[in-house]
Amino acid sequence: MSNSDKSHTYNMRRSPRERKDCLKNALQRTRVLQDVINKSTIHKLNEIINETDIVANETNVQEKAFNQQEVLMDSQMMISSSKVLKTCTISLTKKMNDYDCTDFAQKLVKYVQKMSDNSELPLDWSLLEPQVTKLFKRVPNCSTLLGTLEPLEKKTIVRKKPEQRVAQQAAMVVPNKVVQAVNTKDEDSVERTVRKIRKLIVTYYKETQKPLDFFKLILHPQDFGRTVRNMLYISFLVKDGIVTVRKDDNGNLVVQPCHKEKNLQRNDTRTGIQNIMSLNMKQWMILNKIHKLEKPMIDFDEDK
Repeated sequence: MSNSDKSHTYNMRRSPRERKDCLKNALQRTRVLQDVINKSTIHKLNEIINETDIVANETNVQEKAFNQQEVLMDSQMMISSSKVLKTCTISLTKKMNDYDCTDFAQKLVKYVQKMSDNSELPLDWSLLEPQVTKLFKRVPNCSTLLGTLEPLEKKTIVRKKPEQRVAQQAAMVVPNKVVQAVNTKDEDSVERTVRKIRKLIVTYYKETQKPLDFFKLILHPQDFGRTVRNMLYISFLVKDGIVTVRKDDNGNLVVQPCHKEKNLQRNDTRTGIQNIMSLNMKQWMILNKIHKLEKPMIDFDEDK
């Protein structure tokens, strides 16, 4: 209702009978809205309440005291309006809670089955990929401050010319002895042991015309440390080109002396490749069980 209509209504005051008819009509229209809930229900209820407010403003306190029937109808109108609002709230809540995950999953399965050509095969969920990926942004939102700030002033760097420096040669003082004399006795004992091992390998090869098993040669059944030292001694002989370590036809490591012709063909400046194998305590125990040696082949003391 426009402002002109309201002012016209105020100027032409309605009689008590007309006000009762107006309230009665509004009450009936409000009760009808309780049964029919749609998008326009709230809008219609707002119009009815505005009409009843106009009727209420036309009546002063004295008239309301004499015409209590209007007051009763006005209160009934408020009760009926509250019921309409309650019904709208319930309807809105039902629509919001209408989602059923089980029903959605069943519909999704049926939709994928329709998309696939053969319904007997397992569901191919990759068919949904072209449709689902459209809902996600491939490039994330980003912002940068590049270009929004004023560039800083470039500072000019004044470089000094390099000054010529005269190299001052300091007097070199060579000390008499930097390193103390090493214990030559230990070196001699190691050399003697290496020569004995070389003689053992050469003698075995001449007598049997067969190479010597590498692990039988180095293995000491009672001493793990001696076994590791024997491996080191063999590596010295390999480095000097005296013996060679290779695999035989059965894949076993064997040691045999190098031929004199090969040693002569080699340059004097070249040396053999010294390679030390790794051996731990567990592997040493396994080798003892395999070979079952009662006494080692390298059975001589380094000091003798």
